[in-house]
Amino acid sequence: MAKSVQVTDALARLAAAEERFLASEFLAPAVRGGRVQVRISGVVCTLRVTPADVEGWGVFRPASHAEAALVRPAKLAERQRYLELFPLVRLILAGRSDGQWLALPAHRGDSRFRIEGLIPVRLVEEGQLFEVVEARFDGSQFWYAAPDPRRDPAVASYLREQLAALVLPERVRRPGLTAEERAAYALNYWPRYGATEVARQGREERRLRGALAHAGAELKEYVERDDVYTVTYEVDGVRHVSAVAKADLSVQVAGICLSGEDEHFDLQSLVGVIREAQGTGGLVRVGPENRGMAEDGYWRVHPRR
Repeated sequence: MAKSVQVTDALARLAAAEERFLASEFLAPAVRGGRVQVRISGVVCTLRVTPADVEGWGVFRPASHAEAALVRPAKLAERQRYLELFPLVRLILAGRSDGQWLALPAHRGDSRFRIEGLIPVRLVEEGQLFEVVEARFDGSQFWYAAPDPRRDPAVASYLREQLAALVLPERVRRPGLTAEERAAYALNYWPRYGATEVARQGREERRLRGALAHAGAELKEYVERDDVYTVTYEVDGVRHVSAVAKADLSVQVAGICLSGEDEHFDLQSLVGVIREAQGTGGLVRVGPENRGMAEDGYWRVHPRR
C-alpha cells in the first residue's frame, strides 16, 4: 500500500509540474528543424516550435506538451545563466559538416567526458577553424558558450595560414602549440592535400589521355618523376613507352630510334610518327620543314635496342 501511495504522489507531483510548465514561459536553445528540449520533473520532453525555422536561443511559451511558440530571442545574460548550470568543457573547432561545427577536446586528459572523435557543437557564433572555445555539456549536447579567453587567437590564425599553404603537419612549428591542436591540423590537412593532389592528377591524366586519343593512341598508365612523365600507351595494339616533359608534353625519350631527333616531337606528333612507321615498315617521310634532318627524305624508325 505504501508503494502505491508513493507512485500516486509522484504522478501528482508530475501533473502539477506539467500544469505549472504550461502556464509559464521557458528559455531553451532551438536547433535546426524547429525543436527544443525541456526537463519537467526530471523527465526530458521534446517540443516542436513555431516558427519552424527558428534556430538559436529563445524564450518560448508552451501550447501543449508537444508544441511551443517563440515569444522573443533570449538576452545574453539569460543565455549565460542557463549555460552556467552545466559543466564547462574546452573544445577545438576542427571542421564543419552540413552547416554544423565539429570539434575535438582541447584537453584529452579531461576524464569527465568520454569523447570519441569529432563531436558537434551547437549554436556556434562566428567560429573559426582551430579556435579554442568554451562549451557547456547538458548531458546530451555540447552548447557553444564563448571563445576561450585563456587561449591566444593568434595560434588558430597561424594554423589556418599553414593549412592554406598546405604545410606538412610535421613542419608546423610554433611555441606553445598543443598536441590536440596538432591533431586538429592533421585532421584538416590530409583530406585537403588529398583532394588537391587527386584533382591535379586527374587533370594531368585527362591531358595525357586527350593528347594520345587525338592521335589515335590509348593511354595505359603513366608515372610522374620530377618534371617528366613516363607514359605507357598503345598504338594499333602495339605498346610503347616514352618520356615527355610535364610542361608541354615535348618528347624527352621517344622509346624508339628517331635518329637523335626526339626533341622535335611532342607526345601527339610522336604517335603520328609511330603510326606511320608501323604501316611502312619503319620509314617515315620527313616534312619539308625538317628535310635537312634526313639524307634521303625519310626517317628510319625502329625500337631502341
